[in-house]
Amino acid sequence: MERKFAVVRWSEGEDAGKLSEVKTDTIRSYDDSKMDQQGNPIGTYSAVIEWRHGKKQRGGWPHYRGTVVFVCANRFEATRKLNLLLKEDDPAVLTKRVSAPPKKYQDDSDDSTDTETQILTQSSQVKKPSALTIKDPAEEFLEMYSCTQPSANDKSPRNTVVELKRKIKDLQEENAKLKELVVQDMKHVIELAAPPKRSKLEPTTPPLPIHNSPQSRHSSSAVSSLRSLPRSTPPSDTSDTDFLSDSKSSMVEIHPGTGVMVEKLAWTYAMNANSATIFVRHLLTAVFPVETLLVSNLRGGKRGGVDARQPLDKKKLDAIYSATLQKWPGTQLSSIGSTINAKITELRAKSKMLLHPQHLLL
Repeated sequence: MERKFAVVRWSEGEDAGKLSEVKTDTIRSYDDSKMDQQGNPIGTYSAVIEWRHGKKQRGGWPHYRGTVVFVCANRFEATRKLNLLLKEDDPAVLTKRVSAPPKKYQDDSDDSTDTETQILTQSSQVKKPSALTIKDPAEEFLEMYSCTQPSANDKSPRNTVVELKRKIKDLQEENAKLKELVVQDMKHVIELAAPPKRSKLEPTTPPLPIHNSPQSRHSSSAVSSLRSLPRSTPPSDTSDTDFLSDSKSSMVEIHPGTGVMVEKLAWTYAMNANSATIFVRHLLTAVFPVETLLVSNLRGGKRGGVDARQPLDKKKLDAIYSATLQKWPGTQLSSIGSTINAKITELRAKSKMLLHPQHLLL
């Protein structure tokens, strides 16, 4: 009888090391003389075999090398041999011994059958969970600090509460000390950041000339005449000049050559901005008063039934644009304009809420 089925073990390809059931016509140059009468190979029989898995490719089935393990006449024998080999390859499953109930709990009567004994044995077995269940953190906390499960290493709840209160008190004291240090340091920072005040001009004493010289006689007469004059209060324009110098020292020009000045504190806030949008919003409220922004717009004009808006000062706008481009190169001009209009709209909305608080209830 012609043997048409074989069991092979692949040496190459995706199924390398695995067993498969194939037909003998897929084995290239199959030689039945290399197999004995029982279908086992006389020696190691290595051959090239077609790997018929999936869709057939245009060039034909791929060929891989493998070893012929068994041949037979029908598929049933080939399948049985394949299953037998697969069982030999798989490791044996470790099973637990079935626990039997103690003899003292068994009934003395002989009326119980084997089936009843088996049911009792199975019911007496306790199934252990295959996987550990995750406990709730709250339950773990209660188990840790509950009085029902005391242990030598765990602390009592009372001691734990006292210790936590002590730690909280220590942290509060530490925070208070840190707060005092921060306040003291902030005073020094504010003093360093404040603009230095210009001292008033004080009359300086000229160097004394050589004695008995014409210059000494002239200077001595001038000094005596000055001493004879009554002391007068300094003119008012001097105090005005000092005030202007102090005010100018607290102002900063946002861009060289524009002449647009803002307060130094507002300029510091703007320079600390982390984006061009926030920079423009800070500069806008520092350069223009809020009253001007409420009745103005970027380019002015009238829209809808609203009163006509006044355009913002072009010189100040150019200064804001120049300062923004210097701080944030590559910023789009349209983005700067949109930010200005958005800030003005936001200010108008806030002013309406303050004037008409009933809108907040709607």
